[in-house]
Amino acid sequence: MKNWYLLLISLMAALALFLILSLFYGQNTQKSPDIDDPIRIVLKSMDGDPMDFWDVVNRGIEEAAREFGVQVVVTGPRFEKEINAQIDIVNRAIELSPPLLIVAATDFRKLVEPIRRAQKLDIPVITVDSGVDSDIPVSFIATDNIEAGKKAGTEMKRLLAGRERRDVVIMSHIRETATAIDREAGVRSALEGENIIGTWFCDVEQEKAYKITLELLKNEKLGGIVALNEVATLGVTEAVEELGLQEEVLVVGFDNAMKELSYLESGVLKATVVQRPYNMGYLVVKAAVEYLSGHAPEPFIDTGSILITRENMFRREYQELLFPFGQ
Repeated sequence: MKNWYLLLISLMAALALFLILSLFYGQNTQKSPDIDDPIRIVLKSMDGDPMDFWDVVNRGIEEAAREFGVQVVVTGPRFEKEINAQIDIVNRAIELSPPLLIVAATDFRKLVEPIRRAQKLDIPVITVDSGVDSDIPVSFIATDNIEAGKKAGTEMKRLLAGRERRDVVIMSHIRETATAIDREAGVRSALEGENIIGTWFCDVEQEKAYKITLELLKNEKLGGIVALNEVATLGVTEAVEELGLQEEVLVVGFDNAMKELSYLESGVLKATVVQRPYNMGYLVVKAAVEYLSGHAPEPFIDTGSILITRENMFRREYQELLFPFGQ
């Protein structure tokens, strides 16, 4: 009789513990919002630009969509420079009345009007990677690009110390995109006192960055080039390597395409600021789910950046960042 009594007490205690844990788990897990239509996501580029960055962003989006049980439809122009095409795509997405719209803006100002239109139709907007000149978006998920630019500029200043060739140029990507604006501001802040002779824009075309750099390399005072995205970095390093000037003209870039890492290992590229594109894609979907579930996400979520050099690129803690999914 005593054994049965103890068994009953044990079963009741186990049941109580189960109910408490179930309640705790239910309160602390993200539930999928009850929506029928997919979240619409408009990126800067789909499959036209030869950039690893957007491929990794997309993988983060897909993983988060699976995890949180939501539908997403990802679209965008073929090339990042096609600003008007992106505006048309955003407007078409708005016409579908999605529960929420996510935009990586190709232009800081020109995308404001479509986002105002979305607001008037009660469609919440979240921006990712590149923001807009508006406080309408309920959240912005991106690299702190001013801080990332400062990292690139600080490293260039360190590399130039004591050298005779000290002129610096900035190779940017798109003139009116927020990433370009903020990164340049960060670079210039860190290089205060140095002779920055100008900023050139390659329109996210590696060949254009390469040709501009060939002309710039005729300047015998040129000592450094800071390139502000993956494509700009590849065009610059290609030209510097071709002319064998990697020890005379120092290059600091952005991102971590496989070819960039090859240039880093060989010494043509002296350093690169690496973002976290997978986190960016994952966190923007997470923020969308939070908002649609009635919880306001943070207004700005910094996904972070790290300065990578030949000296630290093979550290264990950076391997997943530099070589995502064993690419």
